[in-house]
Amino acid sequence: MDQWSKLFWQVGAFLSVMLVLAAVLALSTAENGRLTVEGLEGMAGTFALMYEVLRWVVYPWLALGVFLLVRFLSRRFGKG
Repeated sequence: MDQWSKLFWQVGAFLSVMLVLAAVLALSTAENGRLTVEGLEGMAGTFALMYEVLRWVVYPWLALGVFLLVRFLSRRFGKG
């Protein structure tokens, strides 16, 4: 596994942890087992900030994924 593949998997693992963290934070605001808009209103700033930060991670990560896919396909079906 080369450095680009390792970077892709490590960033993917980081994004997965962040998604689980966001889900746990959202579910922690549930009242009587129900998730309400009023309960999530207090977390709006946190989720907006998380989106703004992760946006700068997700787009390069997706570009890296496309690069790895194209490289894999070119090696798999290319000549030589």
